Parts: sequence; structure tokens; C-alpha cells
Amino acid sequence: MIIGHIGVALCAKRAWPRLPIALLLGASFAPDLWREVLAAVGLHWRLTNLYSHALPWSLALALLAGALTWAVRRDRTAGIVVAALVATHVMLDMISGDKPLWAGNTVGLNVEHFQQLELLIESALVLTGWKLVWRVYGSGRSARWALPAMLIAFQAAYLVGTLTQRPYKTRCLAWPMGPCTDTSWLTLKWNTTPFW
Repeated sequence: MIIGHIGVALCAKRAWPRLPIALLLGASFAPDLWREVLAAVGLHWRLTNLYSHALPWSLALALLAGALTWAVRRDRTAGIVVAALVATHVMLDMISGDKPLWAGNTVGLNVEHFQQLELLIESALVLTGWKLVWRVYGSGRSARWALPAMLIAFQAAYLVGTLTQRPYKTRCLAWPMGPCTDTSWLTLKWNTTPFW
């Protein structure tokens, strides 16, 4: 899940307009950002997922991010909102994927195996957040839907690109949400050069 996290940050911006959108976006992507830090110091990718998305590590990250926000901004509400956004990241990832909730245990709905459904869920989240924020901050109708349209196009391109990546070789465009098989559309690209 990518743009779905942006949608949740936009919803938070609507509910707490005095909080900077950069803070809310950073909180909504905190587990992924932390995973990149862990990868940069040389941890294996399975450990980076474990220490960024699994319990109790993700809860510790949420509490730490909330406490830092509270201390820096001297705003208890901001700290609570940031902690909640960090926690929602993992909950949303449990919808889209199959993440390690505990060591040696993966949990999730694996919606990512059905690209159309994942794109639909993420699009709904980003459009909902955008609509809520636009009511307060929007001006001018010409560019009203340009940003969410670009985000959805990015997400669609990303999902098509992941069809060819080996860790996700069971992803496919199966209609109308059937199981991925060797004959599903685009799965034959497994043996070709990755999309990117």
C-alpha cells in the first residue's frame, strides 16, 4: 500500500488542520521510512520488515514518534495523532499484504494478489482524503482532481511494474478477481526483465 497512506494523512489533516501535512505524511509512512534506515545499515529484508512492521516493534515506533512529536511541538494532541498514524500504517499494510505480525508469523488479507482490488481500495482512500481536505483548502476547479489523478496513475503504474518482480510473482491482473495462475494476464512476464 502506498497512496492509501497518503489518503489517511489527508483525512488526519482535515480532522486536525493545524498540524502540518508534512508531519502527517511522515507519520503515515514512518514504518516504511524506518525499514529503509534498517536496510541502509545492512539488515536483511526479512528483518527490516520484522523490526518496522511487526508487533511490538511497530507499536514502539508509534509511541516513540508520538512522544518525540509531543516533546518537540509541546502539543499532546499532535503526539497522539502522530502515534495513531504510525499505527494505521501497519493496519493498512495488513489489508494489502502479508506482513510479519510476530516473528515467524505472517498475517494479512493479501489483497495485493488482486491488483485491481488493491488499486480500488487505495484509490478510495486517497480520493476520500482529498475530498475532505479540498472542502477546506481547495480553491479553483481546474486543478481540483489533478493531484489525486496523478497519485492513482502512479499507483497503477507501480502495481503493473510489481507484476514482474520476483518477490511478488504471484501478483497478476486476473479478471474478475480470480486467482493468479500461469495463464493470468501479465504473469508470463515473470521470466523477462523486470518492469523497473
